[in-house]
Amino acid sequence: MPDLRTPEELTVIYGGTMPYGEALALQRRLHAQVVTGEGTHFLLFVEHPPTLTLGKHSDLAHLSFNDDHYRMQGVELAHTDRGGQVTAHMPGQMVVYPVLKLSAYRLSPKRYVDLLEEAVIRLLATYGIDAQRDSDHPGVWVGKDKICAIGIRIKERVTLHGIALNGINDLALFEQIVPCGIAGRGVTSMAGLLKRTVDLEQLRLKFASEFKSLLDAGIAASRRSTPLQWQEGLSTI
Repeated sequence: MPDLRTPEELTVIYGGTMPYGEALALQRRLHAQVVTGEGTHFLLFVEHPPTLTLGKHSDLAHLSFNDDHYRMQGVELAHTDRGGQVTAHMPGQMVVYPVLKLSAYRLSPKRYVDLLEEAVIRLLATYGIDAQRDSDHPGVWVGKDKICAIGIRIKERVTLHGIALNGINDLALFEQIVPCGIAGRGVTSMAGLLKRTVDLEQLRLKFASEFKSLLDAGIAASRRSTPLQWQEGLSTI
């Protein structure tokens, strides 16, 4: 059994479908463990029920309707402390919340965002999808359409929040907001581009592998590889 206190170890958790508030509470518990050095670093995968999340500086004008309209559709509105504007979550989307001490991987906040984007770009390339960065807008894009949103917070030098990659999710909810506050641009999904479904379990496995590879590159000077431990469920958290 590896020592879970080894700074460079990354424990991957799949939490299933979780309401946004529950996932945020779990992130905060994991964050506290990383800050105090009591636990490994974490890569938390979840899916959310239909939810609109609003970053701490979100402009409510980017919501096309009032709160009651969304609630009548069964859509939760969640105000949160990440950066960025409003975005949408729903089943079939791959949501990833890394909880990492950046200094352990020799990452600045900017390099960390670059790493997240690069991991997604490499992941999509394995499916034959040519994705890019946009110098003006964080996230990952295919042409003029966003396929992956990024919104993070760094507290006590440890990361919170993360990415939402459109996999096989219905994009209709995005039509009721201005996604990420960017007018005149669209959103897309892997299923829409590939014209077929995507296995989300394989998607998570591939992302974890790409993410780990990039973390290893970040700590290459120490000649130490990042142990990757998979933990199904939340029973020990």
